Amino acid sequence: MEESARRLSATSRRVSKGVENSKPAVLDRERLEAFMLDEEPSRITDTDFREFLMSAVLSGASDVTIQSDQQPRAEIHGVLYRATRKPWSPSEVDQVLMEVYGGANARTEINGQRVLDFSYELNLVNGTRQRFRVNATGVYGRDGQGVEITMRALPSKTPDLKLVQLDGSEGKLKREHGHISVKRDDAQEDIAKLGSSLINAMKPQNGIIIVGGGTGSGKSTTLAAVTNSHLQDLMKPVKIVDIQAPIEYTFRDVMSGMEGSSSIIGQSEVGKHIKSFAVGVHSALRRKPNIIIVGEARDYETISASLEASLTGHLVYTTTHANDVSDTIRRLLSTFPANERGARAFDLISALRFCMVQYLAKRIDKPGVVPVREYIKFTPRLKEKLANLPVNDWPAVLGEEVKGNAEGRGPEDMCQSLLEVVKPLYVEGIISREEAFSLAGLAAIETPPREDD
Repeated sequence: MEESARRLSATSRRVSKGVENSKPAVLDRERLEAFMLDEEPSRITDTDFREFLMSAVLSGASDVTIQSDQQPRAEIHGVLYRATRKPWSPSEVDQVLMEVYGGANARTEINGQRVLDFSYELNLVNGTRQRFRVNATGVYGRDGQGVEITMRALPSKTPDLKLVQLDGSEGKLKREHGHISVKRDDAQEDIAKLGSSLINAMKPQNGIIIVGGGTGSGKSTTLAAVTNSHLQDLMKPVKIVDIQAPIEYTFRDVMSGMEGSSSIIGQSEVGKHIKSFAVGVHSALRRKPNIIIVGEARDYETISASLEASLTGHLVYTTTHANDVSDTIRRLLSTFPANERGARAFDLISALRFCMVQYLAKRIDKPGVVPVREYIKFTPRLKEKLANLPVNDWPAVLGEEVKGNAEGRGPEDMCQSLLEVVKPLYVEGIISREEAFSLAGLAAIETPPREDD
């Protein structure tokens, strides 16, 4: 016990020293270099690694990639920079793996063809913590046994609806520069209504809410903002079960500032607290939650368990990898065996309340990204329409619905296509022609960007 305490104390001192020396790197945009260490040692130690990592965070890096026999890379505002002057050797990368994973068996697991997903936390000098989402995967390297470690810095502050632009600010450009012609004051009022309607659509009493997108599209951040809004609703206290792989947002800052609130959230990490998402959902059903958050609907077992939860009166949030709303439904349907697809498909549309797919488009007017979202609300009219059509036709029908081309639409219907958001962003000169085309196709770039007066 005393030896463990000594090791912990020594580690804390190393962390403090490493972080204390950290500062932002100088970005060389021509050579694509952003060296995180002023003086690089002949061999990287744990302290050097921590200093490197915090310098990357201070430099605005969203992701850091460390690979055997390669110079580490840092992605800053969507651009990859070489982050050290020299490559890190296989033994140095193995040492980093041991540090972030917290044990000597990490390399054995990688050699056993396991992919490791976990979180890593640094204790900072001022008593705060910096968390990272980590993936470690075996890659080809010296003697065929390399490893790649990808680390994503996680914000210490839980996002809110305004930060992720779910409060209506997303609609500003669309309303001012799209097909709707209104005065500015009217536009602002309309924007507020848009935000309120969108938030309400994402907070029903029960059913499934799906947020789709690619890796790094901000799905988890959006769900964290919605979760935050539930926790801060003092008029409607809730019990939330959150199942993640790994846990990205702890909600510590939210809960510590919620005096008098009865809401509670319990978080479990796959691979650490529970075996799988499906096991976590089945466990949640015995814990009487109001809301269940499933980090990713990645397989049949997880999707089936989530459907069961939603059809028994729970509100379920989950994410999936998808390109648009149609693709989201197509991917979910494809997980069901052929002999179950019909019945499970109808369970799916019975449970679905709202589906959103988002991207983070790179800005050209200033550093950073802007969220771009496509979404649709599953109203009774839409569900009845799908129920009367072959399951294989659903993705195409949803594609037309999202574009607003369907007949019989009523005031309850709510949808937005990627084109509606992307084209105004391009016209305003906020995103590039290439970005607009990749997100929404040729229709997004038919109007040239507005020139400055």
